[in-house]
Amino acid sequence: MSQRILAEDLINRINCEQSEDELEDIDDSDEDENYETPQIEEPQMETEDDEDDIPLVNFARTSTSSCNPRWRKRKFTSPNSVFLGATPQPPVSAKIDTPYEYFRRFTPDSMFNNIVSNTNLYSTQKCGKPINISNKELEQVIGMYFHMGLVKMNSVRQYWETETFYPPVAGVMSRNRFQEILATLHFVNNLAVTEDDKKDKLWKLRPFLDQMKECCLKLTPTEFVCIDEMMCQFRGKTSKIRQYLKGKPHPWGFKIWARTDPSGILYDFEVYQGGTGVRTEHGQGTDVVLKLTSSLPVNANYKVYADNFFTSIPLLKKLKERGMFYTGTVRKNRLAGCPLLEDKELKTKGRGALDYSVEENFQIAAVKWEDNKSVTMLSSLTGAHPVLEAERWDKQKKSYVKIPMPSVVGDYNKKMGGVDLLDSFLASFRFKMRSRRWYLYLFWHFMMVALINSWNVYRKDFQLLKLPKKEMLSRRRFQSYLASTLIKVNSQPKRGRPLNASSSPASPAQPQKKRRHAPTDDVIEVKEMGL
Repeated sequence: MSQRILAEDLINRINCEQSEDELEDIDDSDEDENYETPQIEEPQMETEDDEDDIPLVNFARTSTSSCNPRWRKRKFTSPNSVFLGATPQPPVSAKIDTPYEYFRRFTPDSMFNNIVSNTNLYSTQKCGKPINISNKELEQVIGMYFHMGLVKMNSVRQYWETETFYPPVAGVMSRNRFQEILATLHFVNNLAVTEDDKKDKLWKLRPFLDQMKECCLKLTPTEFVCIDEMMCQFRGKTSKIRQYLKGKPHPWGFKIWARTDPSGILYDFEVYQGGTGVRTEHGQGTDVVLKLTSSLPVNANYKVYADNFFTSIPLLKKLKERGMFYTGTVRKNRLAGCPLLEDKELKTKGRGALDYSVEENFQIAAVKWEDNKSVTMLSSLTGAHPVLEAERWDKQKKSYVKIPMPSVVGDYNKKMGGVDLLDSFLASFRFKMRSRRWYLYLFWHFMMVALINSWNVYRKDFQLLKLPKKEMLSRRRFQSYLASTLIKVNSQPKRGRPLNASSSPASPAQPQKKRRHAPTDDVIEVKEMGL
């Protein structure tokens, strides 16, 4: 047996040496760049044995070719982007609702009931007795807050002081009652919260935020979607989710990811709670856009716009799989392999110069344009052509001149900016209510968001019904009517003398003018007779 085994080993060694001699001219090293994998004809019927015979290099090249970008210098062909989703419809009643009715669409009874019950419960836990706040008193407090935004003072107490007495606020309830409600305003039962619930850094406000988001999601989204971040101003040090954003008007505060339309209506949002320390597959910006657009119907050709914080090639691919288009500015380090001109080369060509390239696998256009400085755009909807014209101020000529502008830049400038517009609306006619509890800043912020959304929906209904624009309420008048209605509707009249502007200390009584009576006929006759 041993001799037979040795003989078989010798035969195998001889065969191996012969096979090595036959293949010694073939170089299969990975370092050879000129190596080409032999093409294998696909069999008519595939079996498990056939798949094992295919080299692994073929599988690797097939998978990487669909993932790695393939950039080509050519014009971008715009896809078929006809909107297939639902559009906002005019009111069924064919009439405009009151500001109060629009506002209550975003603040339903269930929201107020939850706040009232938890406020009474918290006051009992804190002070030993409930403050017995009602839904009407909560409406009055919100109405007083809106009035404070119209007539601003340095502190809440000034509205009740003798020299600065303001009846629309101080005439509703006493100062002590108003501050008592603010001190005990609450949104959740602290004793019923579990340790798992407390992992959510917004658990103090979670029921209110969920109801507010649910009301915003009921609105019919428009074709164009804007995604950006907005700030809720807060400079205190009692919150773990406070952020600092350099370059913002209010750099300290709470960061909120928001999805709006170009008119500033908020449809979805997410309050940022800080990083988790774990890097995701595509990064934070991509995850935020995918989450905020997850509530939109798929394959409806929605157009999404965002800035360079969110834009990346994987994001455009993911949205395209959902049947959505994307346009936004992009950072240089997210365009690996894209053959665009460098900033210095583009600047030498002068203002208005542009360069472009197209990714072949997913049909994505990359456009670089020289304005005051170079701007890089990434879009799956629009390319550089047709080239438009833009007016810019020329310092040397001291006049406006026309320069070429890519089509994707013009489209981005028209559709992007809904979140910034919402921020500008929130900054006007807003009173800065101070508190030691950080989550109350978010509550008042979203009360203002509900007001702005109500006014924007009111304006949109005006346009859909084609009513005269001169009859539309301005933002200030809308807020004034809403504040007065919140205070007066379903309220019981007070006993005693009513407190109004004429009897308030802020407006002292005007001295009555003495009425001059004309002399009677008898007096005139006596004067004529000289008596």
